[in-house]
Amino acid sequence: MKTVWLPTFLCLISISLIYRCSNKEEEPESINRTLFKLTVSAGEGGIVSPDATGYYYEGITITLTATPDEGYVFDRWLGSDFDNNGCAFARFCRTAITMYSDRDVEAFFKKE
Repeated sequence: MKTVWLPTFLCLISISLIYRCSNKEEEPESINRTLFKLTVSAGEGGIVSPDATGYYYEGITITLTATPDEGYVFDRWLGSDFDNNGCAFARFCRTAITMYSDRDVEAFFKKE
């Protein structure tokens, strides 16, 4: 009888120890992430999408698309990572903004 209980008892103790060790709550790492403000605007003659004005964590990259209204063409970006990215012949123009500081980005359009 003792030989049957001893392996069962040892097995239960082992399972209990494994469960106890694996369920220890780990303290979350303290992450100090900086938030920066992005302000996006469009000049007369078009829109920028998405409406990305807001706060973003440092290092986040946001892609914006400028789309001109009828009778206008895209002219240029101001304040983006790629202000002169060669969108002269495109109907719309995309750019990227990586948040390492507060940013003001504007899309400009001109009449055709």
